[in-house]
Amino acid sequence: MSEFPASFSPIQLHNRLNRPVWVGFKIARRGSRQLVMLSAGADSGARLNKNFETFVGQIVREFKLDPEHTDFVELRQEKAESEGAAAGATHSWFRWHAQWVGSAPMECKADPVTSESARSYLDEVLLRSDAAA
Repeated sequence: MSEFPASFSPIQLHNRLNRPVWVGFKIARRGSRQLVMLSAGADSGARLNKNFETFVGQIVREFKLDPEHTDFVELRQEKAESEGAAAGATHSWFRWHAQWVGSAPMECKADPVTSESARSYLDEVLLRSDAAA
């Protein structure tokens, strides 16, 4: 499970096929809002684009989160193909949106985080180890 950033905690969830998978997970609080950061890592069964509804429903129920006061973001890591010492991993952020019926998310979609200030904030939260779940 070393494919997750160090500040993430691995959490076992069940995907849409009811198979157990490991997902990187972190909760950060800012005022009355909560930020849930997720990363699928290398496990194809844990991809959020196919399992977001299933995963966040489990997270909301398990941690007793209020979906109306919780933001969900996904960290997608890609391996860089460049040569030399600069080769490594790059990452992208995606903000997930859902219509909530109780603790059940519906009509889920992800949008890339394009604002430089929002990406900087998420990178800062990613590096903090004190907010890990």
